Amino acid sequence: MKKILVVIACFYSVLSFSQLTMKKLDGTPILNGDVLTFNTLGNAEEAASSDPAYLGLKIYNSSASNINVKMRLISMVNADGNNLQFCIDPICVGTLTVGNAYPASGSSIIPANGQNGNFDHFINANPGTGSGNVEYVLKFYMVNSFGAEIGNSITFTYRYAVLGVQTNALANAGINVKSTLVKSQLEFDANANGTAELYDVNGRMISSLNYISGYNYLDVSNLNAAVYIVNFTTEEGKKAALKIIKK
Repeated sequence: MKKILVVIACFYSVLSFSQLTMKKLDGTPILNGDVLTFNTLGNAEEAASSDPAYLGLKIYNSSASNINVKMRLISMVNADGNNLQFCIDPICVGTLTVGNAYPASGSSIIPANGQNGNFDHFINANPGTGSGNVEYVLKFYMVNSFGAEIGNSITFTYRYAVLGVQTNALANAGINVKSTLVKSQLEFDANANGTAELYDVNGRMISSLNYISGYNYLDVSNLNAAVYIVNFTTEEGKKAALKIIKK
């Protein structure tokens, strides 16, 4: 009997020390507390990884035992839980409810020292209420065979940045952009020093610039014609995001 109890204790000890980590499809880590911003609506009915609003979710298991993973919707802002698509093997849903866990029955199994496939993702097609950004706070966590939460978890925010909110954020950060349609460089004036980071629509950072108070420009001459995202952060910590089109 004692041997059985020891084996059971060791089993749950291994589970409790299992490590859950996550990345985007391009390998960028998704960390606890991250805010992942998207500037376009997606197609939730025909979701594809090429969609600018598509967030592919890679889940990794660093332990020597399989882990069972679920996602809980912690909160949402300016959305009703419709017009989206969330998939975690083996299910896909088009509606989410705050407080509910997915899959509702069972869990997604990540193999020992392994990862999920390229099936899991989240995409938003909900334009919101018009009063601000659309945000979903998603928590990914492990459960044991009884459904109780164990080990570490990762909670992050998927944000759809509404255009008017982007404009207000730029003004608050003291950024004045000459034009969002650019050929060789993005020109802007700033009221304070800061950092500008340029990303493609898949979330891969392409370049960065430490800008100064006054006139600045970000060189995009070597980039292909496409849509890109620029994230501004001032020295005071004010943030703003802007979608630009490279001709």
